[in-house]
Amino acid sequence: MTYTVSNAFLSATINSMGAELTSLVHKNRNYIWDGNPKFWAKHAPILFPIVGTLKDSFYLYEDHQYELSRHGFARDCEFEMITKSTNEIVFSLQSDTKTRKKFPFNFELQVKYELIDFDLKVSYIVFNNDSKEIPFSIGAHPAFSLTKNITNYSLLFEKQENLR
Repeated sequence: MTYTVSNAFLSATINSMGAELTSLVHKNRNYIWDGNPKFWAKHAPILFPIVGTLKDSFYLYEDHQYELSRHGFARDCEFEMITKSTNEIVFSLQSDTKTRKKFPFNFELQVKYELIDFDLKVSYIVFNNDSKEIPFSIGAHPAFSLTKNITNYSLLFEKQENLR
């Protein structure tokens, strides 16, 4: 199912499958890739619980082998929409028997999209609902639809941080 949030300047559409942003429109111009399957059928998948690829697509945890595909499984899961207002929406993915076959931890991943003037703020919140530490990585893979040379664009982050 798709949901749209908007303000006076922007409109964003998000698919509950993968909680994936599928469009970000300003003045009738969509800044997100159209998902042309001839090249790449995605728009902006969420990468969780891994960013990248594991050697041979598996890992060992507590003497058990788990298979985990490139960039994890969140992009292929149906998220639940838990709150929505005119300019903000929050989705949730909770662990279940299917996810625990690939990632043996109890978690909740919330993804929040918020339009603030000319900005789209995306927040990822991971709740550890387990009794043990959860190893994970999370990332975004947005594809942009650009009309000019890529050097004319930039991504701005809230603050500079060091990778730990």
